[in-house]
Amino acid sequence: MKTKHLAVPAEAIWKHLVGTGRRDWYYRLTPDGTFEPGAKVHWLDTRGEPAEESEVLELAAPLLLRLRTRFVFAPPFAAAPAHEVTWELSPERDGTRVTLSWDGSGPALRLLETEGGAILDGLALAVDPVARAALERLPEIGPLEIRDLTLETLAAYQRFFDEEAFRDYPAWQSCYCIEPLWDGTDDESAPRTAADNRQEMSELVSAGRVTALLAFDGERPVAWCHYGESTALAGLARRYALEVADHQGVGSVACFVIASQYRGHGVATRLLEEALERLRSKGLRAVEAYPPKEGDGTPQGSYRGPLRMYLSAGFEPYREAGNTVIVRKTL
Repeated sequence: MKTKHLAVPAEAIWKHLVGTGRRDWYYRLTPDGTFEPGAKVHWLDTRGEPAEESEVLELAAPLLLRLRTRFVFAPPFAAAPAHEVTWELSPERDGTRVTLSWDGSGPALRLLETEGGAILDGLALAVDPVARAALERLPEIGPLEIRDLTLETLAAYQRFFDEEAFRDYPAWQSCYCIEPLWDGTDDESAPRTAADNRQEMSELVSAGRVTALLAFDGERPVAWCHYGESTALAGLARRYALEVADHQGVGSVACFVIASQYRGHGVATRLLEEALERLRSKGLRAVEAYPPKEGDGTPQGSYRGPLRMYLSAGFEPYREAGNTVIVRKTL
């Protein structure tokens, strides 16, 4: 069970629980169906593919919503028994106490235990304009210092992903940018937690196996770029079917994370320039990147970097992989 006080009336929160349209606070899923007792609701991801299926068991507006639900985005979850999820809204002084609880068994329960707090944090941002205002883009920023990820900057990396990276999108706060390195060999029936990813990435950094950049405003880490030799990035190789023979001497730019207040100031472009210079200095012959052909208008949809940025930097289309344009630049 997770609980959080939100400084808004229950009626305003209820609209976000049972209304139509994409839930940016809930993994960017869109409900297809109506919220009434006995109704079925299918949750679709940004590609229109099913990610969750629910049945409305109980509904008492604007205080209670109980669902029997099953995650279907991965085979271990789809094969598991359905579980129950309950939303309870309790009016309090100056707002509402929101409680998210669940009951059942299987991998979904560990996922909810791990990420239930992030779901509530995302809901808080969706309903509270004061909370959103604190994360708005700064009108201007001062000069930033770019530093390499090393043992000396390990604590700053941890602080960035602990506190800064996904303040405006808590659903991703468990990532710690391990995805480009993850080879997919873990047990999918036991979802990785934020603590798992933080520990493993910290160990990899300590072992010198992660190449990345951090941008600092004074001593505050505010942006990140993960890059490296393509053959060392197992997660990218798996996702985009990168052949070793085609990637000897080639680097990859894996992803960017820019704190919300620092977006729109050319920070990603600056990080890209620094990454290219470092790959060039290592003697690599080329570098690749993996932007979407069409973004969805959100920073999360372009976390690999926008296509226009790469084209402006001299990259050229190399091949396509679904909605991804693999672009390449000779160094």
